Amino acid sequence: MKRWIFGLWLVLALAIAGSFPNDPRFDQPVTVRTSVEGDPLDVVLSALARAVELTPVIKLPAELSQTRVRLVAEEKPFRQLWDVLIRAYGEGRLDYALIDDGILLVAPPEVVARTAGGAAEPEEAEAKPAVAREFLSVNYLDPDEAAKLLKQEIPELSVIRVPNQRLLIGRGTEALLEEARRLLARIDVAPQVEEQETAEAPVLRRFYTVRFLDPAKVAEFLIREVPGVKVSQVPGQKVLIVRGTEEQQKEVQGILAKIDVAPEAGPPIYQRTFKLSNAKAKDLAEVLSEALKAKGVAATPDEQGAQPPMEGAAPVSVVADERTNTLIVTGTAEQLALVEELIPELDKPVEQVNVQVRIQEVTQSALNNLGLNWEAAGGNLVAALADAGLQLIFDATRSLAALNISATLNALEKQGLSRRVNDSNITVLNNQTGKIQSGFTFFIRRVVDNQVEKVPYDAGVIVEVTPQVTNSGEIVLKVHTEVSDILERNPVDGDVDKLSKQVSETILRVKDGQTVVIGGLIKNSTKFSKQGIPLLSDIPLIGALFSQTTNEREDSELIIVLKARRVTPTQCPASLEVPCP
Repeated sequence: MKRWIFGLWLVLALAIAGSFPNDPRFDQPVTVRTSVEGDPLDVVLSALARAVELTPVIKLPAELSQTRVRLVAEEKPFRQLWDVLIRAYGEGRLDYALIDDGILLVAPPEVVARTAGGAAEPEEAEAKPAVAREFLSVNYLDPDEAAKLLKQEIPELSVIRVPNQRLLIGRGTEALLEEARRLLARIDVAPQVEEQETAEAPVLRRFYTVRFLDPAKVAEFLIREVPGVKVSQVPGQKVLIVRGTEEQQKEVQGILAKIDVAPEAGPPIYQRTFKLSNAKAKDLAEVLSEALKAKGVAATPDEQGAQPPMEGAAPVSVVADERTNTLIVTGTAEQLALVEELIPELDKPVEQVNVQVRIQEVTQSALNNLGLNWEAAGGNLVAALADAGLQLIFDATRSLAALNISATLNALEKQGLSRRVNDSNITVLNNQTGKIQSGFTFFIRRVVDNQVEKVPYDAGVIVEVTPQVTNSGEIVLKVHTEVSDILERNPVDGDVDKLSKQVSETILRVKDGQTVVIGGLIKNSTKFSKQGIPLLSDIPLIGALFSQTTNEREDSELIIVLKARRVTPTQCPASLEVPCP
């Protein structure tokens, strides 16, 4: 009677062990993520059991106590994930059984059988051989064909294949498992090759975790460095699958140990603000970005345009706050020191140049009567250039035959032989352009898309001056002069039919305080006058017999007198009537 009861308990224990009942909760999806280094096997199994509201009782054998699991599984069925873990990491020395009240026992097979089926009497336990489970490795045959062959040859042995691996799980007595091992040793052998060919080393497949580098780039690198090896990446994971011989696998391990290391920590990053006094923050941010780029430092300017970081260089950010005219610089201490060294050199006040411009219109007859020849050289004439541009550089501190240009022009003006068109005084920043215009603006009709537009046009005398102060203290002046006037107008609609225009471009170098005289800008005008006997000269047809019409052509020359003088921060132009700021 006792023997019958023990047999019944043993059958129930084997039925319960290694399987779960047909309950929907054991098929629900669960998610498991371990650390990069892996977690202990008992910890992973315990967490997985609690995910379906089971109370785990885990007792691992000593040889499995140090086993670590590396796993990332998203929404996988609990039953499938549990079986894979038990088979893959238990190595035939681990089983499980579901006991009443939701208790899940995980222990070696003999412990599970003893706990689930009750303690057997020594004589009865020895009477029936214990059932064990073992993982059988298949090296050369197809795993499915090998499992089918084992079932045919050893019907009492239970054989299933581990999914996606070259492993078989055999369940049976020790005698049946030993027979299966012997059979596999005979049939699972390397394929025979031709006699003239030498035996090749077996190709192994191993998994390698890439911790710090990009797995795709590492795979390409290994294929180049280890000829004949095949490397692929597990989708969605930083794991490489390497197929190759044992020698190739060792070489891959050595390479990964050297290149897949934690990156060195870079220097600390700081942030500083620089208030600017003279330069504009936006313009200086662009200049600093280009300077840092040329120095070999990756610079990222503000939203005007980002520079890509250079290889091996920590990025430095230069942001301009136009509201407060401040630069915000973020980078290492070395980069901030470089910026701090550059800013005082760039944030300097821009030098100013005061230019006195006098435009005088002198009749050609007055010039001829006075005998002025702008092309002559000597005395106080520093230089003379040719043809309708710069005629001479006049030093106002000296005179030639008691001739002073300012006094002479004033005398001509008092006598009615000249007219002062403009007398201005402008102060221009270094390398900036100042403009003086004396004249008028008229409109020219233009038809665009069947619509009449009036385009403004400036006429008269226009002078543009761009000074540049050299390191020697001299001043380079770029002078653009333009003289234009209306010659004829259409009497019907007032459009301009003919326009005279003279343009002169001059670049010269003068000393501080020198006067520049630009002549040769000729202005032509024609005056019509009619004289005759009153009343008779107005009679049609015969009125011309009692009248006389004369055309008087008058030519005048525009003389432009420029005097350039540097303005220091504590100095103001002498002609200004307002106090210095």
